[in-house]
Amino acid sequence: MFPDARIIKVIEERHSAFEPGKRPEFARLLEDIDSRKIDGIISWHPDRLSRNEEDAAKITYRTRKGIIKDLRFCSYNFDNSPEGIMMLQLALSQSQYFSSKLSKDVKRGMEQKVRLGWLPRMAPVGYLNDVAMHTVIDDPERFILVRRMWDHLLTGLYTPPRIAQMAETEWGLTTPKRKRVGGTPLARASIYRIFRDPFYAGLVRWDGEIYQGKHRAMVTLEEFRRAQSILDGGKNRSGKLTKHDFPYRGLITCGECSAQYTAETQKGNVYYHCTHRKTNVDCFQRKNIREESIQAQIGDVMAKHSIHPKFRTWALKYLGERNPVIAEEAEQIRLTRASRVQQLRDQFDRLLDLKLQELVDDDVFKAKQDSMKSEINYLEQQANLASDRQRRLDIETRRALDIATYGLSVLSHGSIAKKRIIARTIGSSYVALDGCIDINVSDWLIPFGRAASIVVDPDRPQESSVVAQVRTGGVSNSSYLKRKTAVSAAVCSLWQSIVDDVRTVLEENIDSTDLPEWDELGDLK
Repeated sequence: MFPDARIIKVIEERHSAFEPGKRPEFARLLEDIDSRKIDGIISWHPDRLSRNEEDAAKITYRTRKGIIKDLRFCSYNFDNSPEGIMMLQLALSQSQYFSSKLSKDVKRGMEQKVRLGWLPRMAPVGYLNDVAMHTVIDDPERFILVRRMWDHLLTGLYTPPRIAQMAETEWGLTTPKRKRVGGTPLARASIYRIFRDPFYAGLVRWDGEIYQGKHRAMVTLEEFRRAQSILDGGKNRSGKLTKHDFPYRGLITCGECSAQYTAETQKGNVYYHCTHRKTNVDCFQRKNIREESIQAQIGDVMAKHSIHPKFRTWALKYLGERNPVIAEEAEQIRLTRASRVQQLRDQFDRLLDLKLQELVDDDVFKAKQDSMKSEINYLEQQANLASDRQRRLDIETRRALDIATYGLSVLSHGSIAKKRIIARTIGSSYVALDGCIDINVSDWLIPFGRAASIVVDPDRPQESSVVAQVRTGGVSNSSYLKRKTAVSAAVCSLWQSIVDDVRTVLEENIDSTDLPEWDELGDLK
């Protein structure tokens, strides 16, 4: 278009020209002009150079002073004269006006969309923007996973970074893929933004205001408020840090009025007592319980359900040997389901042939068709869920073994947060009455209590009470070695049955079970 011009370089600016000082390429262009490396500019239109007063003045001033000797535009005629510079200034001013007007119109459109209950920006993780309807819908791949993140936070047992780690390594959660971005795990800052965003509670926050949204809420308002309290940690309602944190506050309920027990410090000791907040029930529980007493009672429960580290090793070895058998059984079940699915598809094909030959009326065909499709969908869903369920069961069983092995140590020497995790995990409920705590032990932990009747030290099984159970006519009382071998075999067999019982309980409640994770050193992560 300009054959007589000698092009020194081509500059492409990707940043907006609406605000001054935010375009690095434009700044470098001015530096080249001031250093006399460049004495002219070719652009599509004046509005490509500037849409603000400051940058416009930089261009027109350098043109008037002769530093910029020539300006050429593909869609605008410029004459390097006082009149031409005046017209250029008008063109740049007009560009600024249109840009400001467009910004105002866009902002007004966004505010109108917010008042209608829809989010005027990119939907957060767990939701998708419906471009056709200009609404926000559930993300079928991520909605359930993000809801699981909220469930973990609401237990009070997991920190946001730990939840993010689980979402990445165990659930496979990634951000939505959008052109050049997305498809990656959640960043640390993103997990906090999710838990602080009222959008998940059905609200839209825009320009400092809160509006009622029309999208489906992922959590209730009560759950959202509780999550904020958990995130605030040791802060009270005034926002100031509390002086003390109590490991068992919020864990114990009153056996008389069902109100929560709270804690306070008196003369250097921590006491727990009923809050008496149930106004419709008369409660006469006035006896305080010292924290040391609660700790001792929880410790006693944990001690009765603790196992020797070698039992954990035996259990993991036993489970490793069982996995191939379980996998073979699962494969056989899968093949049976696949065979049944194929059988149903063949039946449906024959049914369709009969329908085409008008040998089956519409009502019978519709009923048979719905029944077959329902069973096919169910069998295919079960096949997809089977492998995930088995993997989760393996993880939860290992964590259960870790709790039974290392839980007592963490309860005795761990931090306040870790003590709280152990207490919440091993007990399904804590009820206080007349100064005593009744602990309802979690079902999956109960079989471990039988392990105490085996041996304290698996290296010395001959000292176990099981010795009397295995003395039979086939075992000579005079042969210490034979007796020890028989006892060891009995201990091993009994222990395997205990591991099977734990696994069975976990399998029955796998959808609602989420035990805390341990590191390789036997400490909570």
